[in-house]
Order: sequence, then structure tokens, then C-alpha cells
Amino acid sequence: MEQMKNGNWLRTLSQQKVLLLFLLPAIALVFIFNYIPMFGLVMAFQDFDIMGGYFGSEFVGFDNFREFFQSADFYLSLKNTIAINLICLIIVFPMPIIFAILLNELVSSKLKKTIQTITYLPYFISWVVVGGLFYKLLESDTGVVNMILMALGFDNIPFFREPQYFWAIIIIATIWKGIGWNSILYLSSINAIDPHLYEAAEVDGANRLQRIWNITLPGIMGTATFLFILTAGSLMNGTGGAGGSLAPNFEAFWNFRNALVAGKSDVLDIYVYQQGVQGAHYAYAAAIGVFQSLMSLALLFVTNSLIKRWRGEALF
Repeated sequence: MEQMKNGNWLRTLSQQKVLLLFLLPAIALVFIFNYIPMFGLVMAFQDFDIMGGYFGSEFVGFDNFREFFQSADFYLSLKNTIAINLICLIIVFPMPIIFAILLNELVSSKLKKTIQTITYLPYFISWVVVGGLFYKLLESDTGVVNMILMALGFDNIPFFREPQYFWAIIIIATIWKGIGWNSILYLSSINAIDPHLYEAAEVDGANRLQRIWNITLPGIMGTATFLFILTAGSLMNGTGGAGGSLAPNFEAFWNFRNALVAGKSDVLDIYVYQQGVQGAHYAYAAAIGVFQSLMSLALLFVTNSLIKRWRGEALF
């Protein structure tokens, strides 16, 4: 029996060898850019000297970890990271779902395609351009928003000079840029639902809201659960829509921040960049990166376990 299984496996491998050859470039890229650099994690446990390299630097154990755990700047960045990503998880995450359902309910196919095209386009705009656009819109003297406020009798607001506005600005920009693109997976799941279910529900007297609640939402719940787990596992990082999530990434923070709003805009990714690239504290930045990865892994497993208890199914 074992020989038969081995023979079938080898036969399948031989039949699909051309397809497997197409996979080789992707496998090579992942290995070169994702797995080989993992050796650099040893830097987090060294007093890294760029001239000495990995093998010529002194091993210091957990000193780098102790250092950032004693840093007030680290805790400020950690608080901002968790707070912004929690807001995105609770408030922003459902928006592509709602948007996809609303699009699906449109009767006119031309109107649906037009809205889809308009909402997809911002995703392809660079964060540099988006940052400049929002700076122009919210500029304190000549920005369109402040001109409207002053025309209505209100005082102008220096949005980019007041820290309390930063979270709202970057979250609104993220929604505008990514909601159309992030709705694609949900629209695909909706299109995969058997249309006969809607017809049967309509015959039974179910109205539109009832069909959405009892057919559409259960039909996309698997996709939503999968993306929710991935998003929850990224609470310690800037996801930028990775995995279908809708949250600002490093580029967004870097192009929207300034010294006046640093108390609200400096997240862990910004802190790591400042310490590692600008400050050349490579080992210190690597230690923070290891901490982020471990916490993300723990969050992924915890969220997956909770979802499994609730729904009886999970990501793994």
C-alpha cells in the first residue's frame, strides 16, 4: 500500500513537472528575500558592529530587549500602534463588507461598475501623493475644508499641527484609499453564493434586509473570519491593507507625520526606522522587530483559538 502511495505521488509529480517549474522563481524569491534574511535576527542579541558583522560582534543576550522595555519612546509608539490598529479593527474593518454588500444590491450594472472603478483607483495612488493631497485640503489658511469652515462662521483649524486630529485624518485617508480595493474579496464571495438561495428566499416572502442577513452575510462569513484573524494578528504592525485588512502602513504614517504631531503619529514601525536606519542602532531596532513578530504570532494564535471556539472553524 505504501509503495502504491509513493508511486501515485511520483506519477503526479511527473505529470505536473511543468507547472512546478513555474513555481521555482516564486520559491526562489521567497527563500532569498524572506528566509535567508531571518539569519539577521541574531543581531538582536548582539552589540552589533557593522564592521565586525554577525561573527565579529559581541553577544549581549537580552540587553537590547531590556533597553527598549525601559524606553518611554517605545511605550508611546506601542500605545499609538495598538490604539490605531484597534480602531481600524473595530470600526474600519467592517466597512469593506458593508460597501461590498451595498454594491451588490445595486440594480444597475453600469452604475455598479462606475462606482467600483472610482473606488478602486485611489488604491493605486502613492501615499506621497495622498499625503500631499490631504495637506492641501486641510491646510489652515487656504485648504478647502478650512475655507468651508470659515464661510460657515467657524474658526479655521490647524489640522496638521494639532495632535488630537492625527488619528482621524490618517484613518479617513486609509478608508478613502483602500475601501474599494479591500471590498474585492467580499464581492467575490458574494458572487459565489448560489443565486437560487435568493430566489427561494424571495418566494418565501423575505425582504431585501432579510436576504442580506440570512444569505449574504453567512455566505461571506468564511472570508471575513479569515481576514479578521490575519488583521488581528497584525495589531503590532502597520498592515496597509495586507491580507485584506484596512489599516495605515509605514508609508502612510511617514507621509502624514511631522514633529508637531509626533506624540500621536509615531508608531512602532516609525520608531524602528528612526532607531535602525536614521540612528544606526541596528541591534536595538532588530530587537524591537523580534518583539513585534513574536507578539503578532501570539495574537494570531489567540485570535484563531477564539474564533474556533465561537464558530467551530478557524484559519488553522
